[in-house]
Amino acid sequence: MGQVYHAKDTALARDVAIKVLPPDLARAADRLKRFEQEAKAAGTLNHPNILVIYDVGSHEDAPYVVSELLQGETLRQRLQSNTLPLRKSIEYAVQIARGLSAAHAKGIVHRDIKPENLFITQDGQVKILDFGIAKLTNPLGEFAADPESETMRLDTHPGTILGTTGYMAPEQVRGEVADHRADIFSFGAVFYEMLSGKRAFQGATQIETLSAILREEPTELTESGRAIPPSFERIVRHCLEKRAADRFQSTRDLVFDLESVAVSGLSETSSLGPTRSLLGLRPPKRIPWKAIAILGILAALAGGLLLGRRTATMPMPGYHQLTFRRGTVWAARFASDAQNVVYSAAWGESPLDLYSTRSESTESRSLELKDADLLAVSPSGELAILINRTYVAHFISRGTLARIPLGGGTPREVTDSVQQADWSPDGKELAIVRYVEGRNRLEYPIGKVIYETGGFISYPRVSPQGDRVAFLDHAGQWDDRGWVKVADLSGKVTKLTEEWADEEGLAWSPDGKEIWFTASKGGEVPAIYAVTPAGSQRVVARVPTNLLLHDISRDGTVLVSAYMLSTPIIGLPPGEASERDLSWLDGISVYDLSPDGKEFIFQYYGEGSGTNYTSYLRKTDGSPAKRLGDGAAIALSPDGKWVISVINVPRQTILLPTGAGEPRRLERPGIEDNGDDDWFADGTRVIFTGREPGKLARTFTQEVSGGAPRAVTPEGITGTIVSPDGTLLLATNTEGKKLLYPLAGGTPSEIRGLADDDHVIRWAADGRSLYVYKRGEMPLRIYRLNYSSGTRELLKELKPSDPAGTFAPPHVFITPDGKSYVYQFQRNLSALYLIDGLMQRRGFFAF
Repeated sequence: MGQVYHAKDTALARDVAIKVLPPDLARAADRLKRFEQEAKAAGTLNHPNILVIYDVGSHEDAPYVVSELLQGETLRQRLQSNTLPLRKSIEYAVQIARGLSAAHAKGIVHRDIKPENLFITQDGQVKILDFGIAKLTNPLGEFAADPESETMRLDTHPGTILGTTGYMAPEQVRGEVADHRADIFSFGAVFYEMLSGKRAFQGATQIETLSAILREEPTELTESGRAIPPSFERIVRHCLEKRAADRFQSTRDLVFDLESVAVSGLSETSSLGPTRSLLGLRPPKRIPWKAIAILGILAALAGGLLLGRRTATMPMPGYHQLTFRRGTVWAARFASDAQNVVYSAAWGESPLDLYSTRSESTESRSLELKDADLLAVSPSGELAILINRTYVAHFISRGTLARIPLGGGTPREVTDSVQQADWSPDGKELAIVRYVEGRNRLEYPIGKVIYETGGFISYPRVSPQGDRVAFLDHAGQWDDRGWVKVADLSGKVTKLTEEWADEEGLAWSPDGKEIWFTASKGGEVPAIYAVTPAGSQRVVARVPTNLLLHDISRDGTVLVSAYMLSTPIIGLPPGEASERDLSWLDGISVYDLSPDGKEFIFQYYGEGSGTNYTSYLRKTDGSPAKRLGDGAAIALSPDGKWVISVINVPRQTILLPTGAGEPRRLERPGIEDNGDDDWFADGTRVIFTGREPGKLARTFTQEVSGGAPRAVTPEGITGTIVSPDGTLLLATNTEGKKLLYPLAGGTPSEIRGLADDDHVIRWAADGRSLYVYKRGEMPLRIYRLNYSSGTRELLKELKPSDPAGTFAPPHVFITPDGKSYVYQFQRNLSALYLIDGLMQRRGFFAF
């Protein structure tokens, strides 16, 4: 398929791999199409077990793909060099299945899974390579030839055999149409080989091998002489069914089964042979046989105690509900005795308050700290709380850090502009996240910066030893996608995980050997995961509802909130007298309303939305929503024909057509974290915020027809709300003050009558006033503010019929004439639970 070079990306100072198709081969149409297809297919994927594609281009008629540079060896090389231990075989299998599941979720079938296309990095991570013959069964975004088509037409018609002999599914051998279940068959063949050390199908010739795939069954894994648990034999057999309809029907199911039996299945080996069979190793001859026997007995006893049978040593976790009122739990922590629980919650229509309860109780008492948020509880029982708070995003507010005894008293203020905090193990110091000039800083102790980002930091937790701070790091403000990271006291930061979605909640295990967190892969129900400081990951618990981890006690009891999220949409269409329920799916964010009030756009991030989310357009007359494609929709063009959408991986801004047409990419080289776009009234230009490397964010404009972005504000000045005549920009400076900036240059002017807690929706049609409302106010009152005189006129008063659980300010959009509107709010109905027995379920295997 081409030549691969080791190269240096000078712009980002990183080593990369460049795959180049030589010009003479590029002239072959079929080979060029395969090469381009590989780049496009892989470029839409973002998963730790799939090769990352950074760029695609052409130089002197030679197409190329730039990808991450991998250090290690292929699975084929690993299999040839030695026999894989059972533990490694299972670990690699789970990683491969996860990568395939991510590809299949995007409608991409690999069709050539084999050991040569599976790469094992030096840190033990498996990467799926070479989507050169991948088939897009459900193309998305700019790669769809026809937005209405379900299948992209490629030169891989039925009757054409693609794949590698020995790993092809029977339907591929017969030249039939192959879907994702062909990958499942190939995975089964690879897994069989990893477990047994032998190929599942191998004849003296290619024809004999193909015939074996069609007609023969591989020999039993037990005949390989290795102690293979029967549960894995069943999984392999299910993958290798001749009929596609008899196999696993989705790789998500395959991943679930693999993870489910990873620990319980290994316990089966205790009855199959000594521990050395499990590990696939022979004891050194210099150790006396009696010592080997003793070690074997001890290992068997240890395995029985630690892993054992599911019924004996892996009891089902126990759940105990602590709260029963209708509303939202914001934060919760164990007190020092691990019997008392302190939490902040907003019940019914009441404001946020602090409460305490005991583990055996069903009653809570208020601490009478209205509109205060809990941050942490020290070993001595002192609370770190947030007062004078302003809601920011998710479960994060910004305000004044204060300390107060658990027993009550007057809060003692510590420092301002704080978002979250945690105590050191001795209760003498605090780690905090502070907002400074548009950036988040992690300080530990207060005043000592150990990490800083232009995104945001959440859930800082000091290790039980007090030598490190674990936290969730998010690239965008305020998208809760991110990574688990840990920083030591010198400021050395280590990334422990791949990027996750729905990252909310983090805590150290009592022994400091793991960091637990709640997250999802992209749309599915968030679950509890664990990662070691060395980067080994495992699934801790999945339940059929959303979980948010708050704390883990010294005895291993886990404190979580279980919640149901909904995102109702209410609108007043033009010409109508009463509001209409316009809700569509759960887990959405409305981002724009057309000037005539007849259409609005929203992004969907819930179940099945995928890594990049999904953009939708809906009419306010109540007709069904229209899916536009991948990405987070953020701005609708004035003529309603285009939607600006942001793709997270690889990061890019695209224009999605609302009707006929092809997606277009807005090129923004050298600008990071760009987003928050909007349109000029004439529809020929867009305005957006972004950050150049090493600089503060600012505002840029860009022609839709093409051309480089142009900075229009100094560093630290950001905003995208432009006056109807295109001359003034409403922007925020580094102190958080909103000002009007002339886009042609000049001195900014103040906005009279605009309060710090006012949120500006848009410019009114007259060009002399703004539509504003106060954050956190309920009912929500929309005013028309004349920014020259400072006078304001009450225009609308909005209030959900059921305000319980509406923990975040609504997204409100209004037409320029002020007559029609759409607003969407988030409802989070949650309850606190204690979970017993999760810590005892820790096994040897982490994925």
